[in-house]
Amino acid sequence: MPCVRHQEQSIEESNLEYNHDANQSEVQSDALRLAQQHSDLIANYVNPDETIVGFGYGGSESMTLFIEKPGSEKFVRKVLSERLITPKWGREGSDVMLPPCAKAKSQTQYLMNLPDSVKHLFPQVLNVIQREQTVTDDGFTVYEYIYDMTFIPGIEVSQFVRKYNPSKEIVAALYCVIFRLLNEKIHSQRRRKMSRTTLEQSYFSKIEKRLALAKETAPETFSDSLLKAEEIMINGKRMRNLPRLLREFRENSYYHEILEPKFHSLVMGDTNTENIKIGNIEPLLKHYDNFSVTNPPFTAEELEIRFLDPRAIGFYENRVDTGADDAMYDNKPWHNSLGNYDKIHGEHFDIAYQQHRNIPHIFLAFHEDNPYENSYHGIEKHFCEVMTAAWKLDNPDSDINQNDPNWLVRFAFLMGTHFTAMPPFHFNRGNDGVLSDDAQHQRRPLAIYVEGIKWLNLTLDMLEGKIDEFYGISVPNYRSYTSAMAG
Repeated sequence: MPCVRHQEQSIEESNLEYNHDANQSEVQSDALRLAQQHSDLIANYVNPDETIVGFGYGGSESMTLFIEKPGSEKFVRKVLSERLITPKWGREGSDVMLPPCAKAKSQTQYLMNLPDSVKHLFPQVLNVIQREQTVTDDGFTVYEYIYDMTFIPGIEVSQFVRKYNPSKEIVAALYCVIFRLLNEKIHSQRRRKMSRTTLEQSYFSKIEKRLALAKETAPETFSDSLLKAEEIMINGKRMRNLPRLLREFRENSYYHEILEPKFHSLVMGDTNTENIKIGNIEPLLKHYDNFSVTNPPFTAEELEIRFLDPRAIGFYENRVDTGADDAMYDNKPWHNSLGNYDKIHGEHFDIAYQQHRNIPHIFLAFHEDNPYENSYHGIEKHFCEVMTAAWKLDNPDSDINQNDPNWLVRFAFLMGTHFTAMPPFHFNRGNDGVLSDDAQHQRRPLAIYVEGIKWLNLTLDMLEGKIDEFYGISVPNYRSYTSAMAG
């Protein structure tokens, strides 16, 4: 064996069940938790001369091991196995429904085919194993995809925030240098015009397919009562639910003009801050007089910023991956803070869910003592200056102003579509391997769905001219625009 170191809820807030632990252990993927319940499973992925020195935090469907062996530097092994994945992805799925093992294969190809100018920002693939294994006496087989990568030293941005509680100004400045790096180094590669429209494939049908998988996985939690309701109540506020949202997006051709990206490029694709590593945190821990978010006293190079786990799925044309996609995907650092992802993923919240007069009522309350509160509370005040500095919004000739003038509403749209398509990656099985299908046990994918609904409602509010300012940035008058288009 390898060595290892290392009842229906009331909708009233007062009746929420508060069962969190201030010392809650780090979130594990189902894959890791289930494997740790059976030591022979982990041993199945480690060679006799290898020692496990750690496990990756979080994760959706993979198990990430940090490994050492004689004569070799520490490296990372990522394990994708059908036996450790909760949703039943179809093996033949493609594009947005690419199953986890096939997606991992796509990820290795992405890493190996990166332009030379950016390869140093990502891990290098060292070895790949594809195999089928028989796991039961009746001959049932599972497909597995396992690959080794170079280990990138440092600390993930989310972990840095959780551990050091930096000020919101430091986090905002960190975002600024990350967005600058992405814009200048990544999004400048593989720029191309699409041969056809993208909204249906990349966003609308993607959400429906992913939520159909969520319903198949947890039919009580993601029931028709939730997914087919026209309206939803979130924290006492009535909002449009998914069927109505998608119908309004699909039926308005003027919205398509606004929301369609003007170009695709190379994207990292999953800049969740758990996938961004800081090699040198010293500049972030210093005290600075007259600190400037927009002109911070450190650069991405000095911080040794690197990227992990790229999404690695480009836009498909004629059933072929183009290797490029919407650069707006890479604004995900904001989804960790403004979108509450870190608090949701860490399960620092309580939730209540019930049906009343055929309308889903969901109340979600974040714990006041969550480890992100100090760093994220009020960070929206810096949204304008971060994006202005990173993308040169104050320059009419800048790339964003010339090629993506509707970026702000598209930002809200991408936030919403990402969250509403993400529930299948966050289901939770117990230590016995059984999924308990109720709102309390599956509160994480349910909360992620709620967050997506909020952002999609915000997007439509922007398009309908109900919002003229978003975190210090003026929202164009789209009502006038659509009226002019109609005329």
